[in-house]
Amino acid sequence: MAGPTWTKITPSDGEKEMYEPILPVPQDSSFAQPELSALASVWNDRRESLEVEGTFQEFLRRMQREWAIETGIIERLYQWDRGVTELLIEHGVEATIISHRGGLPEQRSRHVANVIQDQLDVVDGLFAFVKGEQQLTEHYIRSIHQQLTAHQERTEARTPSGETVYIELRRGEYKKHPNSPRKPDGSTHHYCPPELVTDEMQRLVTWYQEASDSGVPPEVLAAWLHHRFTQIHPFQDGNGRVARALGSIVFLKHRLFPLVVRDKDRTPYLDSLEAADRGELRPLITLFAQRQQSAILDALNLERDAHKAKYAEQILESAFLRLKSRAAREKDRLNAVFETAAELGVMVQERLLGLKSILDETLTEIGQGDVNYWADVKHAADNEDRAHYFYNQIVDAARQLNYFANTNTYRSWTRLAISTRQRFELVVSFHGYGHEFQGVLAASAFTSLRIPREDGGTEFSHVRPASTSLFQFNYQEPLESTKSRFSHWLESSLAIALTEWSNLLDTP
Repeated sequence: MAGPTWTKITPSDGEKEMYEPILPVPQDSSFAQPELSALASVWNDRRESLEVEGTFQEFLRRMQREWAIETGIIERLYQWDRGVTELLIEHGVEATIISHRGGLPEQRSRHVANVIQDQLDVVDGLFAFVKGEQQLTEHYIRSIHQQLTAHQERTEARTPSGETVYIELRRGEYKKHPNSPRKPDGSTHHYCPPELVTDEMQRLVTWYQEASDSGVPPEVLAAWLHHRFTQIHPFQDGNGRVARALGSIVFLKHRLFPLVVRDKDRTPYLDSLEAADRGELRPLITLFAQRQQSAILDALNLERDAHKAKYAEQILESAFLRLKSRAAREKDRLNAVFETAAELGVMVQERLLGLKSILDETLTEIGQGDVNYWADVKHAADNEDRAHYFYNQIVDAARQLNYFANTNTYRSWTRLAISTRQRFELVVSFHGYGHEFQGVLAASAFTSLRIPREDGGTEFSHVRPASTSLFQFNYQEPLESTKSRFSHWLESSLAIALTEWSNLLDTP
């Protein structure tokens, strides 16, 4: 797209660092996240039958509340622990809850409740905007800002002398004065100068529409739109909240979910934005993809919350629809994920057998006295008699990662045992994700010690997860893509496990 000729604006304070005009959507295909694409395909297969269910509608309402609450917490408009957020998600935005559980004065609680309601109205409006198939315009972006700040009258500003003052907030209007913040090192981070905002916003909207029409993956487009908007920073205040609304529009247009950035994600979120300022957009793309993947997995697992539905007729109707949907499912497509699990299982076996060979070369030489040092690898495929081993440990590991491990759907494992003065074990398990099979499986890894019992048997002790995150895969993702992702996850898990074993060697 042809644009205006740009001239770098030298700041009045003499700083050498100057505003850099926004760049177009990157065309690097490696930015796309295949895991999200595959999981989104699984979701679209399931979505039609779920959309009419009461549990799904309640799920969306809860997600909208969470978006409305968290988008303000990220900006530190208000703060409380996660328990208060969950109460508000469950029961609705009530000033009494904010006051009694959040510890805010009554008047402040009423104001915060109004702010959250404004934000809730915005996210509700995003759904209507997308449903109406409207194009994104500057006018709509300004209307988002106006609605988000309906109960915000002032904003903080600094005088040239460094004094903090409060000035009137112009809702839905582009800034008239610079709003570039000072960094901790004393330098200035330059947002777009006021005189260039209109040109930059026109360019942003045009480039967005071109990229949207050309099929840029949603995670790439959402991250680009979010970051470039914050780079411009067109409003006096509220730019972060508007940016997350814009990112949500991208995902909603692809039949996914609003972009919920939780308080616990604040540090990686801000770090990713700083990386994008340096020209590295990939961390922000990855973070946004992870948040969408989490939302999709929650949506696919809605059956576990069916008992919370308020109306018996609604529950029955949902059950009948699920039965019809199951009968119509293409089982061969869903079951393809079992073949992928078998391939990943082979990868685990080969990797652990390779480690066993390295261990065998040394362990037999350093055995002390009557202590026999050895390493061993065992495997149980799905439906084998030993496949039910490690059930309690697998379920506990899943609980720590906030999902339900369904060993009725699928279960297999591979174990590496290392015996020195203690018997250390690493287990990698494959199993179903969620209460009902949706074509999604999961992998987890954990370590433990085998402690002898007086009766001659052994029991598990010191059971610890060896993976920092769930590895999920499905029938839609190409095998090579899944294997590539799994290889990275497996190596990370092995590093955690072997570090645990190494630390045990120093134990008397």
